Amino acid sequence: MTAPITRQTLLETLQAFKRTAVLRAAIRLRIYDALAAGPTTPEKVAVELGLDERGTRILLGTMASQGLLDSDGVTYSAPEGAETLLVSTSPQYAGGAAKLVAADWEWSAMLDLADTVRNGHAGAHAGLTEPDLPYWVDFAADSTFVAAATCKQFLATTADWAEGRDALDVLDLGCGNALFGCEFARTHSAARVVALDWASVLPAVTAQAARSGVAHRVRTVAGDAFTADLGGPYDLVVLANLLPMFDRERGVELLRRVAAVVAPGGRVVLTGFATGELPPAREHAAHGLSLMMLAGTAGGEAHPLAAYREMFARAGFEVETEDRVGELPVHVVLARRAANP
Repeated sequence: MTAPITRQTLLETLQAFKRTAVLRAAIRLRIYDALAAGPTTPEKVAVELGLDERGTRILLGTMASQGLLDSDGVTYSAPEGAETLLVSTSPQYAGGAAKLVAADWEWSAMLDLADTVRNGHAGAHAGLTEPDLPYWVDFAADSTFVAAATCKQFLATTADWAEGRDALDVLDLGCGNALFGCEFARTHSAARVVALDWASVLPAVTAQAARSGVAHRVRTVAGDAFTADLGGPYDLVVLANLLPMFDRERGVELLRRVAAVVAPGGRVVLTGFATGELPPAREHAAHGLSLMMLAGTAGGEAHPLAAYREMFARAGFEVETEDRVGELPVHVVLARRAANP
């Protein structure tokens, strides 16, 4: 049962945006970098980072009040975990996620959320499907832990089907940084990948292919998933986090385009958030994605898993497996062309 709303929880919720704003500012200013060596004063932080002393003192005090820093009233220090996640030189640095989960465009769009709900569309803030939107450059550059966990499940889901094949031609469509395609190629030496996305995103593909050690087997193509020449045929088509961008009719349209380039015996893999399988409180991230799609697209959302099944069926596919990624509201769905589409 949901906990009751009280005056305290009401005020905490209404002021939660300030905590987000403070953390965004701290990440942009590299506050945690300045605290990496140990406790220090606002004056020293201001000098090291070239900031205004008064502004720094107020920011650090606010961070301490919100549990984002430790303080003895004179000096400030980073709490446990910050050295790993919020110091920019750490291999596990996660500060880049602020560009995604608290993106500037989304921050602005939320101000008009009441009007968006009233009208049923995003109005002036729509644009997530526009070519070369800077948000997608950030998205490709800063994958979250969810992407890594989903990719691991994707590799497990496709393992038996891919094992022992002499050739594996792969299309990673709307690929972002093409983590899924690149890691599939790393796992299967027979795989060759075509990674298609907006031109501004493709440098992230090149970087990921190098990290995965498969640059010689990954080819990039700039274009729109609905209009570009997809080439083919392909043994595997990857749709990672793509269908939530569109309503069901557009999703079916895209899947029919994909069906035309899938080789006999080939497969399509869909990954992404889905709703309706767990209680809403356990699908928080999926519903958050739907809200983002409401604010930024014409009809996208984190569709129920049943809706994805329906889209596949209407496009001539049969779903083989549906694997959830741990306890997350994220699924990896493997489908094949139907015998009689």
